[in-house]
Amino acid sequence: MSLPPGVPASVPALLQRLTADDPGTPRLTWYAADHARSGERVELSARVLSTWVAKTANLLEEEFDVGPGARVGLALPTHWRTLVLQLAVWSTGAGVLLVDEAAELPAVDVLVAAAPDVLRRSASAGTDTVAVSLAPLARDFGAELPDGVLDYARTITGYGDHHSPLAPPQPGDPALVAGGRTVAHADLLVGALAAGAAWSIGVRLLTAAGPADVVTSALAAWVRAGSVVLVPELAVLDEHVRATERVTQVQPA
Repeated sequence: MSLPPGVPASVPALLQRLTADDPGTPRLTWYAADHARSGERVELSARVLSTWVAKTANLLEEEFDVGPGARVGLALPTHWRTLVLQLAVWSTGAGVLLVDEAAELPAVDVLVAAAPDVLRRSASAGTDTVAVSLAPLARDFGAELPDGVLDYARTITGYGDHHSPLAPPQPGDPALVAGGRTVAHADLLVGALAAGAAWSIGVRLLTAAGPADVVTSALAAWVRAGSVVLVPELAVLDEHVRATERVTQVQPA
């Protein structure tokens, strides 16, 4: 399957189109599992999402020389920051390997994690490691880190708001490795088109999909000029909140 005329050919091109079309429209809304108690809700417009992705891509390139052919391991749960990191890795032309934090850590060029035990094991193995806090408005990881581990929250603001990849990936280069399957860079948006083939233009998608699938769902919504409401589980949002968010499509985990 090829991309129809007018559909961006890459993730960076898709983000650029969303920003150019309507920079202020919300494209990603996150509700935490304890939303009913904490009220944690994060909303990113097209411009803010693109800025987060650009800063993260610049960090990966400048600190770790991440680019085409590199593999970045993500040992992270369903979260808006996980989605940003996936998009950033693809913006550099590298590939994402989703990591089971309970298993033996695979060989990757960089590992990004939130669990202290995973960070410790990765650093002990000599792998370049990034610590990501999942706390709202975090300015640092919030705990002591092993030597050599980069604190994402502490450093991310220092990187540029715009990103230009040093080199594009080859079409067949792996973009996502998860659950025994591999998706090539050339197939990311092709798969997204297929995943949301029945969705309307401007879809407002509520999804609790895990990291292996949520990015495809998000790309599918964005290709259709839509937006995403991301939750760790659907039960987080009651019918009133769903109505307030104007959800038009629900995708279970």
